[in-house]
Formats: sequence, structure tokens, C-alpha cells
Amino acid sequence: MTAAMCTLILLVDVVPGLPVVLAANRDEFFDRPSTGPTVLDPELGIVGGRDLTAGGTWMGATADGFFVGLTNQRTYDAADPSRRSRGAVVLTALELNDRAAVDGWLRTLRPDDFNPFNLLYGDAHGLHVAYAWPGMAQVHIEAVPPGLHVLPNDRLDSPAFPKVARARALLADVAPAELWPAMQAALADTQAPDPLPDEPLNRLPEAYKGPLHALRVITPVYGTVSATAVALRPGGVAHYRFARGAPGEAPFEDCTGLLETA
Repeated sequence: MTAAMCTLILLVDVVPGLPVVLAANRDEFFDRPSTGPTVLDPELGIVGGRDLTAGGTWMGATADGFFVGLTNQRTYDAADPSRRSRGAVVLTALELNDRAAVDGWLRTLRPDDFNPFNLLYGDAHGLHVAYAWPGMAQVHIEAVPPGLHVLPNDRLDSPAFPKVARARALLADVAPAELWPAMQAALADTQAPDPLPDEPLNRLPEAYKGPLHALRVITPVYGTVSATAVALRPGGVAHYRFARGAPGEAPFEDCTGLLETA
């Protein structure tokens, strides 16, 4: 089974007082071990989960309010284990702790050296999204405009992913005071699209196709294993919450204090 990791929901300049609000599900094989948020680098003030297989992270933030998150690009073949670690890309971006510095570093990478990925990074003053896909001469970088957006295993707000439209529909008319419970509910949503998108290259069993297109993924061997919500303020992180299991079942814990001690 080949699958892709994570869906990121982001609000830019939508919530008064919080320029950037993000919520994400991590979708992974159940037998791949990881930790919840921990201090990854005390000197640099970096906090994030740690993948115990490859040693990198899929998402994290710094005490200065710099955020980095990665989603895999959808493929229909198994990841090539000989390629460079995508989790290490997230760690390096967090260490750079600056949007312009990350832009410059990403442009030095060869996309073909990695299994394909999308990288979201920035702070309360702005976010960028970068795409590293096979055959590209250089990593492609775009600014994220204000508004409600969804980063699936494809381009930002890709119409090819029904979960993009589903998340936008669940959050489009929510008042700021109700945003947090609404985002939790969106992350826990298991509704599969009907009809399913046409995917001629998808060789997965039919029973897997619908669940993989839901915001919260549930299959026997793979699914949503954790969730994270982060709110950025100028110069720091206002909130960092983490669910040590699927949203809707596992409670969100406040991990903001880790950044204060990092």
C-alpha cells in the first residue's frame, strides 16, 4: 500500500490577533513509531514531533514563531528509500528560522534527490509553500495569500482532492470565537466523497480509496495517527496543541510551554 501523509488547514489574516492559524492531521502507517512534540533543539528553541524511523520531523515551530510543516506529494508507487530524508528538510528549515533563508536554501536542492513533497513555512508576517516534484529543475516556491487554504498531498487548494473542498465547506462560515472547535471537528471528519475522483493509476483495493480521501483517514493498517494545531503571533507562538491519536478520539494537549522552555 502506498499512501501520502498529512493534510494542513491554514487561515492567514482571518482571525483577529492571530495572523496565522494552522491545523493538521498526520496520516501514517500505524507501525511507524514517532513521538509527540518535544524539544528537538534547546539552543535554537525548536519544538516538534520526532519520527523514530528516519529521525526527522513532519512539523514543528521555533520559540521565535517560525513554523514548518510538510505533506508528501501523492504518488502511486512506494517511496524510494535511497533518496534523502524529507523529515531532514523540515529540521533544516526550522534551524534556518527565517523565510528568506529557507527560500534560498530550498533553491539549492535537487527535487529528484527526494521523494516528492510540499513544504509550508513562515511566521505571522507571511507563509510560503514550496513544491519538490520529480523532474523539476528547481524547487518551486509561492507566497500564500490571505484566506482559508488547505494543503493536501498536492498543490495548495488542489481541486483534485475532495478533502480540500470538504475542509473549506466545514470552516467557511465559522465565527472566530467558534473556530477552534470547528477546526477540531474538521480534523475528525470521516466523510468520504461520493463519487470518488477518477484515479486510473490508483491500484489500491476499493475499500481503501474512500477512506483515504476523508480528512480523518481510517484503514486497517494506515490512517490519522495524530493531529496538531498551531497559532502564530508576531515574534512567537500563541498556541501549540497536539492530539496523541486521531482527532475525535484523542484529546488535544497544550504543548505551548515547551516553546517557552526551549
